[in-house]
Amino acid sequence: MQNKTQNLQNKVQKNYQIDQSGKIEQTNKDTVICLANGTWDTILIKAATKRSLLEVFRRNGQPRNYILFTFCASLAILIERNIGVGRIVIDREYYGKEPIIKKLLEEMSKKIKEKATLEFGLVGKTSRADFIAGEVFSGKIKPKTLITKKELLKQIKKTEVGKQLKDA
Repeated sequence: MQNKTQNLQNKVQKNYQIDQSGKIEQTNKDTVICLANGTWDTILIKAATKRSLLEVFRRNGQPRNYILFTFCASLAILIERNIGVGRIVIDREYYGKEPIIKKLLEEMSKKIKEKATLEFGLVGKTSRADFIAGEVFSGKIKPKTLITKKELLKQIKKTEVGKQLKDA
């Protein structure tokens, strides 16, 4: 009986929600991205880190790629360290860009491509992800991880476009 229960638990997919507080393109503010289901995890990207990364994209003639690539790199980092097999609902932050975001995430992480079902929707103000992201953004809760420029670039360089970036 215990084996049947374990098999059922292994087959049950986990549902995750992801929300962002402080947009990537707002380089004067920090960005918090939260992944939540029963538990939660957050990453913080400092404003200075975002400005430095934007400068890399500018020097390489790709300033328009900065927002989506940085957003996807941060999502990939967060998802990779938390995901089992599951469904992930990403809050609609960049309308109309969902197919590009999905493609970039799959390029950045084989784990995401193989184990996760990505969806985009409105996570909502009553969600745990929105609440935690807001609390971290306002400083009421400490972020679990501070993400560096180096970590973001490592993810970005897993893509075809990202491989062309020179960080000098």
